[in-house]
Amino acid sequence: MKSLVSNIREFFNRRTKNSFFDKKATLQQRTLVIENGESAKRLLSNNDFALLFNLYRFDLLSKLEDSRNDLERITNSQYVAGVRDFVSFVEQQEIFGKMALKNAETDEKKG
Repeated sequence: MKSLVSNIREFFNRRTKNSFFDKKATLQQRTLVIENGESAKRLLSNNDFALLFNLYRFDLLSKLEDSRNDLERITNSQYVAGVRDFVSFVEQQEIFGKMALKNAETDEKKG
């Protein structure tokens, strides 16, 4: 089984900021935003990912419901919030990728 962290350096180097909005962004930075957006799109449309992600989310919600005290409730609610943050992040990457692609196409037309 391939580890999620086996290529951590490569993944670290694929980080992007919202620099594609900046006209000073390099072609490489804009390309990374587009590639990451395409990866996000594939991830969101993958049925296996959707199944496992939702099973995980339901498990966390069950743990939240079964919490015995405030400390457990707070801890479990932070996990649930983290799941929502992850989905928002993936959706944001997809949107940024689309925007960067549209900007690149517009710049290309302007010549």
